[in-house]
This record gives sequence, C-alpha cells and structure tokens, in this order.
Amino acid sequence: MCAVVTELRVHGVSGARPEEVLDRPLVYRVAGDSDAGFFRPRPEYNASTGPGGAKLEAYRWGNLTAGAAARAFWLLLLPFMLANVACWLRPSVSGLARALVDALSRIFALTLTATFVLSVTGVSVDLIGWQCTSPGSACAQRRSWLTFLTAGFFAPTGRRLAVLAAVPALAIAVLWFLARRTWARYEAYQTPSEAAGTGLGSPAFWRGKALVGRLRSIHIAVALGTLDAVLLGVLAPRDARPAEWALLAVALGVLLVGVVLVCVPAIVDRDRDTTGARRVAVAIRLLAVALTVATFVVALLPRAPWPTSGGLPGFGTTVTALFAGQGVLLLLLALTVLVLRDPDAFLGGLAGPVVASLALALSAAFSAGLSYRVADYLDRSTVPSAADTAGVAAPLQPPASYAWSAFGAVVALAVIGLVALGGWLITVRRLRGEARATTDAEFPGGRSADPGRASAIDNAIADGRLTDHLAPLVAWAYLPLTVAAAAVTGLALAGRGPVDLAPAGSRIAVLLSFVTNLGTYIISLAALGLVLLGLQAYRNQGVRRIVGIAWDLGTFWPRAAHPLAPPCYAERAVPELVARATWLASDAGGGGVVLSGHSQGSVLVAAAVLQLPEEAIDRVALLTYGSPIRRLYCRFFPAYVNPDVIERIGDRLAGILEGPRWVNLWRPTDPIGGWIADPKGGSPVVDDRQVRDPGGFAAPPGDTAYPVIFGHFDYQSTPEFAVAVTDLVARL
Repeated sequence: MCAVVTELRVHGVSGARPEEVLDRPLVYRVAGDSDAGFFRPRPEYNASTGPGGAKLEAYRWGNLTAGAAARAFWLLLLPFMLANVACWLRPSVSGLARALVDALSRIFALTLTATFVLSVTGVSVDLIGWQCTSPGSACAQRRSWLTFLTAGFFAPTGRRLAVLAAVPALAIAVLWFLARRTWARYEAYQTPSEAAGTGLGSPAFWRGKALVGRLRSIHIAVALGTLDAVLLGVLAPRDARPAEWALLAVALGVLLVGVVLVCVPAIVDRDRDTTGARRVAVAIRLLAVALTVATFVVALLPRAPWPTSGGLPGFGTTVTALFAGQGVLLLLLALTVLVLRDPDAFLGGLAGPVVASLALALSAAFSAGLSYRVADYLDRSTVPSAADTAGVAAPLQPPASYAWSAFGAVVALAVIGLVALGGWLITVRRLRGEARATTDAEFPGGRSADPGRASAIDNAIADGRLTDHLAPLVAWAYLPLTVAAAAVTGLALAGRGPVDLAPAGSRIAVLLSFVTNLGTYIISLAALGLVLLGLQAYRNQGVRRIVGIAWDLGTFWPRAAHPLAPPCYAERAVPELVARATWLASDAGGGGVVLSGHSQGSVLVAAAVLQLPEEAIDRVALLTYGSPIRRLYCRFFPAYVNPDVIERIGDRLAGILEGPRWVNLWRPTDPIGGWIADPKGGSPVVDDRQVRDPGGFAAPPGDTAYPVIFGHFDYQSTPEFAVAVTDLVARL
C-alpha cells in the first residue's frame, strides 16, 4: 500500500490560530477539544494538501496557556513559576551532586510559599489587626469600616488577630483550590507510553500527577504552619499557657518536617508512586489543617485586653530571617553549581541561581508593594518611610526588609538600565560591525548601491546574534545586585531601614526616603499592571497571546519544585502528539507523518519523538524551524536537552541511504532559532539548512517595497520550507 503522508504542524509561542498555521482560511477540528485540538483544511475546497502532496494538519495547543482569562491572573504568582523553572536549569550531573542541587531548589521553592503567606499575613494581621485597630489608635477611627474590630466581641487582641488571620487562611485555600483544579486537568492527562530511556525519554517524564499531589500537600502544610506560627508566636509568650507553647512547637515541627520531606527521594521521585510516600504527604497536610483549627480556637478564647504598639511581635524579624535564609540557600546553590561548573551551559550553569534570585526579588517586591500601599491607604497622615518622624504620629510601618525591597527596586532598575545601555553601546555596535561581512558576502555590491538597505540587514543579523552574547550582560547586572542584597540583609536583621542610614531630617535621609517610597509606587504600579493585563486578556485575544508567550516558555517544564505554580501544558501536549503521530503513522491513519514544529513547537515535537513506540518511529520524520533546541535549551537546560539527547532523537530518525529524517531550517537573523547539528562535527543526525533572509536585497520588479526580513517568523512561506517537506515526504 502506498503511504499517505501527513504534515502535522505545531505552532510556537503565542498560540497561533490553525488558519494561520495551515495558511488556509477554512479549517475544522478532527481531534482534541477547545483547549488543544488537531485541525485540517476543509476538503471541499480542494486545498487540503501541502508541499510534497502531504495532507495538512495542525495541532493548536495555545489555549492550554493563553485561552482562559483566569490563567492571566497567575501572573501574580510569577515567583512560583520562576522557582519551578530554576529547578530544571541545573547542570548535567548525577548522584549526590544532583540530589543536593534538587534539594536546595525545592527547599527554596518551599520558602517562597512561606513568603506568600507572610505577605498576606503582614497586611491583615500586622497592619490591620495589630497596628491599625489597636486600642486608642487613630487609624481605625479614620476608617469606619474597621471600628467593629475595636469593640464588643472582637475587642480582645487574640480574637481580633484570629478574625483577620482568616484572610491569609482564605488565600491559602484559594491556592489549594487552583492547584488541585489544574492538577486534575493537566497532570491527570496520562496516556500509556512504551518509551525507554531517561530524562525526556523516560516514560514517566510527562506524568507528574503523583509527584505534584505529594508536593502540594507539603506546601499547603507549610503555608498553614507559617500562619499558625505567626499567631502562636504572639499569643504563647503573652498567655504563657503550656497548651499554646505545645501548639507552637507543633507548628515549628510542621515547618521542619516539610523542609525535610522535600529532600526525601521517595517523596520527590517522579518515576514512582509509593503508598507510603502518599500517606506521609497527606498526613502532614491533615496535621497542619488540624493545627490551624486548634490555633484559631485558642486565639478566640476570652482574654483580658492588652495594649499593642509598634509592629506585630516577632513578625519583622521572621520576615527578614526568611529573606536571609533564602539568600543563604541561593548562595549554597550558586557555590554548588560553580563547583560542578559546566562550560557549555549558560553562565557555567548559574542560570538556575540567577532565575531563583529573580523569583526571590519579585516575591520580596510584591510583598513590599502590597504592604506599603495598604499602609498608605490606612494611614494617610504620614509617609511610611519618612526622613524625619519627630513630632509626627507614628505611621503604620511594614518590616524593615520590605523597605529595603522597595529601595532595591529602584536600584535594580538603575543597574539594569545602565547594563542595558552599556550592552547597546558596546555589544550591539560590535555585532553590527561584524554583521557587515555577512551582509556583503550574501549580497555582493549591495552596500554601495543602497547603504540604508545594507544597514537594515546588518541590524537584523546583529539582533539575531545578540542572544549568544547575553551572558556577560546578565553577569554584570547580577553580581553587584547580589552583593548589595547580602549587605542590606544584615541591616534589615538589625532592624535598620534605608532612612536610618542618615541623620534624621538630613538631605541624605530625604533622598533615601524619596527613593524608598518611589520604589513602593513602582512595585505597586507593576503589580497593578499585571492585574490590568489579566483583565485585558479577558477581552483582547492579542493581549491574551502576549500573556501566553511568558507562560509558554515558563510552563513547558512539569511542576517538579513548586506545585502551586501555573500548570505544565506539555504534560498534555506531548502525550497527545505521541498518540496522534502514532495513529497517523499507522495504516489506518495513512502510513506516515512529518512532525513539523516551529520555535517552541519544535521542542514539543522533538520530545514527542523520544516517546514514540518502535512500530511507529520508522514512519515518522521531523522538520524543525526557528528551533531553540541547540541554541537555548542546550545552554539553559543541559541536564535534559544536550548533545546526547539530540543524538538520540537523530538516531531514532536516521535514514540508511536517503539521509536523516530530521531537517532543521534556521536563519542568521533569527534571535531564537539556530542550527542543531553538532558544530564540532560528528554523525549527521540532523540535516541543517540555512534559509536566506531577506529573500532579496533590492525591491523586485513591479514592487516598490524591499523583501521583508522575517527573522524568527514565516518560515513556511519560504521556498526552502517547501523543499524540506518534499524531501522528508520522499524519505518516508
């Protein structure tokens, strides 16, 4: 029987519509659903085949990340996603070294959950419950809707704190609900796999249901334990009741056990699911829930009122100590990676600590912005970080570490701006100079005929090469900010904010106060911008796609470190591609399939090849274009995407006489995609082909416009694409 080959196209980031992917105006869904589906052109219009006579089909997975407006609000939990990605950025190591890196990454992710709880607790329990509604405070009198907390049943401090602690408890419940809902929708999507291998080729790699379930229980337990410890840390010293001290000890025990559990192999191993591991994770969660109920009951008991002043006892120290602990974790992670230095990885393997540091910076910034805006709203009489408080009523004051976070936001923007400016002045100009040789070789005589056109091509080639020169720029920004963060942590532990570094009322104090408060507004505007982006994503498909780009890149990897992060779309997309490609390669489906992936779609189809069963692999070919596999994934994720993995994919698609069944198209002007074959030589497992961009130098006859410089997009409109598909169809 003659095979009928299907070209199955998979789009990249931003969720392109199937009509755009297939370049056909009328399509219909042949498999899947509204979140992720397979589409074909309508056959009645006689345009259902493409190059080489292959049947056209498209897989649209964009709605898994950008289809629902609710997912845009996950932007506020961006630190969770970054912490999860940091776990996958580790160097390619094994044994004890891998266990150490994974343990540090998971403990750090666990601390971010505690940071989230403390930020909400700081607003509700500290600012409102302790500072604003304390007896005799003028704050509650200016906010009439808070006066009920100062009299009657809620007058005792313990009851007031318990009522307001319901806010962070509700926030934890919402996170729990979202995590469980997405868990039932994404990680629960499992299909049988006959794959044999490790890493991306492991049959259990895209089956994270059991692991995410266990980690979710541990994170919820730690979140509740953090809230309980804050409340009991106030009540136990005041009441001196043995029962309260016992509950506090249990709360601290829950936190300690949570840290230990995320380091236990049986708990964090995604390849196996033991009954004992599940029971332990559920048990710690149930214990935390029971502890929270007991803590609230104790807080609601009758007590004689007592005066409150300043901040919530121990809260500022707890927040600062947590930041300091997170800094130590990142330092240990960075030192471990430096010892295991991988010369082929981005920054020698330091990408993980850098991304984790960004997660910590964002979580601290969001916490500071939330606290300062609420404090400013509740108490408008004074500036929260004033240069001189003499003769002024004491304002509602968040912890000193939040002041440093706000101050650091301005400093970080200044450093990043200077580094970006320096990069443009030095790196970009140098790359543009080097690009002249490429342009002149590609279009001889063009520069003398039209210098402006030649310069535009130079700029496009330079922009395409800039991605390969980002490491020094990141290092120049990361190192000074890291040193500064370590220094201010010590000042925060001493209880000193930025304005305390200068004499009260001095010009320097005024400047420090201005910078600190400016930082709070910058952070608040950034957080508000994320919310508005989420609201706009509900109404505007274009904005929804922009939101999807960030998610497409950050949620490709399974939730292996932070179970409350946005869900992994690849846990559905890759098994679906495997199932569909297996059917298309069968006699019933036609007998052959070319998996055609652009950008991030090329990563999905490459991962699918590793999961294909043996009976299907001989009828499958692979076409990638604008692919970041070698250029980005091998550098940032060397433990999971590396030359050995590329070789394994190529070996599965190796041809005997007709050549490899893997063709890769790339352009010098593409800032994301690049070649895939080993630049040092070796077996030709990939047929790399350079695509000319632009297609011509001057405007063609009959046209007044120059040929477009496509860069990363529109590979499918080039003659090279049609030739590649035709060749692969012939090889099948």
